[in-house]
Amino acid sequence: MKIKLLKPGYLPGLLTIVASILLWKGVSLLFLPIFLPGPLVLLDRVIEVYGDPASYIVVWQTLSRIFTGLIISMLIGTAIGLSMGLQRNVEAFLDSWIMVLLTFPAICWAFLSVLWFGLSDIGPVLTIFLIVFPFVAMNVWEGTKAIEKDLINMARVYKAKRYLTLRKVLIPQLMPYLFSSMRIALSLSWKIALVGEAFAVGSGVGQKLIYYFEDTRVDMMLAWGISFMIVMVLIDLFVFRIWERKTFAWRHQLAA
Repeated sequence: MKIKLLKPGYLPGLLTIVASILLWKGVSLLFLPIFLPGPLVLLDRVIEVYGDPASYIVVWQTLSRIFTGLIISMLIGTAIGLSMGLQRNVEAFLDSWIMVLLTFPAICWAFLSVLWFGLSDIGPVLTIFLIVFPFVAMNVWEGTKAIEKDLINMARVYKAKRYLTLRKVLIPQLMPYLFSSMRIALSLSWKIALVGEAFAVGSGVGQKLIYYFEDTRVDMMLAWGISFMIVMVLIDLFVFRIWERKTFAWRHQLAA
């Protein structure tokens, strides 16, 4: 009996990863390790970073700002998107404003947050909110327009209250859009948080990046940046995707 150690579909991806690592190693030989570290050197730097217990406090500070901004953006963005999808007057009023916020440069919000609130936690959170919530509102708005109107009409026929209609009719149909919005919001939030921390606060992963930038230590910048990116990918894989899979488990049962 033959045992397949690797599925055929995974082979191209694995070969790509190996080739990329070998190319990275070859190019890194042309530079000093502090300017372009090789894979093993970078791994040593990551171990060095997380061998210090203080690093976990730094990561926690950044995560707390990310999730504060993410939660606020999801709540307000969802409420605005629902209002725009259900009320023509609200849609006509907010449509242009949402587009203005979507096109406004992210770096400008970071600078304005510093000028408005100084070196405080409010700056990165506000920057995340102002950049992320228009994406959430736009996604939910499009989802609301795709809702089955017959179900809403049926709820009205049975004189269901607004809260019950929202919880039992609207939100279940919007769940795919909400999960999509949440994952987009997460991917945006952590990048924005690092930029906001670099300008607006004296702590967090963003401050570590700007510190090592000023010290011209590319190896430590990569150690902090790539390791934190891995943390966010793991959160997406083991929190959001599992939550989404459990929420839509009925789809697989229906298909079976």
